[in-house]
Amino acid sequence: MSDASKTARADKLKSRQEDGALVLRLDEVRPNRQVAMPKRMPDLPAKPTKPVRKTTVTYKSEKMTGFVTKAKSGFSGAKLAFLLLVIVPTVIGGIYYAAFASPRYVSEFRFSVRPGEGGTGSSAAELALTMSNSYIVSDYAMSRDAVESLEKEVGLREIYSRPDVDFLSRLSSDVSLEGLVRYWNNRLSTSYDLTTGINTIEVAAFSPQDAFRISTALKELCEKLVNDLSEKARQAQLAFAKAELDRSEARLTNVRSQETELRTGQKSIDARKEADGKIQLITKLHGSLADLQAQYTALGSYMDAKSPRLTVLKSQINATQQELDRLQSQVRSTGDNGSNTAMLADAQLMTQYDKIQSDLDIATKLYTSSLTNYENARMLASNNQIYLATYVQPGMAQIAAYPKVVFDTFLVFLSALGLWIVMTLVYYSIRDHA
Repeated sequence: MSDASKTARADKLKSRQEDGALVLRLDEVRPNRQVAMPKRMPDLPAKPTKPVRKTTVTYKSEKMTGFVTKAKSGFSGAKLAFLLLVIVPTVIGGIYYAAFASPRYVSEFRFSVRPGEGGTGSSAAELALTMSNSYIVSDYAMSRDAVESLEKEVGLREIYSRPDVDFLSRLSSDVSLEGLVRYWNNRLSTSYDLTTGINTIEVAAFSPQDAFRISTALKELCEKLVNDLSEKARQAQLAFAKAELDRSEARLTNVRSQETELRTGQKSIDARKEADGKIQLITKLHGSLADLQAQYTALGSYMDAKSPRLTVLKSQINATQQELDRLQSQVRSTGDNGSNTAMLADAQLMTQYDKIQSDLDIATKLYTSSLTNYENARMLASNNQIYLATYVQPGMAQIAAYPKVVFDTFLVFLSALGLWIVMTLVYYSIRDHA
């Protein structure tokens, strides 16, 4: 092989390497190999020979990895990116967690929201009520209202913004209430076990005393919330029954007032009894008068009209008639025109009295029924009350729960490694499609 052909092949290979591909021909790789030509049969005419096909193999190694060219010259960009995006953040994170991060102490309490004795009579309803109230308590612990109440009682801003706390974990002293709520949610952990119905609330602070104070205050707020919810539910259940009881009581009072006015106006304690007594007396006088008149008629048939016996009978008949007329005048009133078409005064009184007595009986029965319904509603509301059963009280932590140096550093490494992998894949995807 001549020097000129070797030089030409070297230039061609160099130009292909500059384009990012290594192209080799089999005859260039194995130049001394002779291509075997097929033998011709002696008795057949010679066939025209065809040029031998040359196979070209292309290795696009530089486009695939990007390191072939730069590996000869020194440090690759991928390694530099790995160093900056993975190694450096992991080292910084490890140093921070080991030397600078302030220890955080956790105080927890566990409770269960339970219905009162007696319940609602349905296990499904009790379970739904318990779950709903448990989620309400967990959500309240992370709410703005809870933060405002804790700020007034223990001073969250002062606790979390002390100068001995590291700069990354410290709360700004002039943070807004919304920012304080977001910071509080990072220091609070709530969980609910659907199987046991147990709520667990963990409070983290930078000293055991502060964690205990905040946890105790938060437990009291949760108990107050559950008691308020129970009282509101009880009042809602009693509202309708109490309104019916008040209405029936007012009606009974009104009817009794009418009865009192009637008795005062008639100057009678019991008009019904007095009227019955008058009727009985009038009936008795009618009988006596009939007897006296019968005796007077019988004696007058054979005795002189001026005889003492008839005179006495006559006087008795007159006296009985006068008394009867007096009593009947109390029962019967005369109209303005002097006729007897007017209504009976005692009859009017008895009609009004009977009406009042009927209204009084109805009002009394209605009041009795309303009072019974109210007592039943009160007992049911008392049985449906809920309460916060705290079986694990807040405690004083002995050792810091955070930071976990090895674990947190490993998390930083995994996060940085994932970021580096994503950025590398995105870079090569963009470069290959450019």
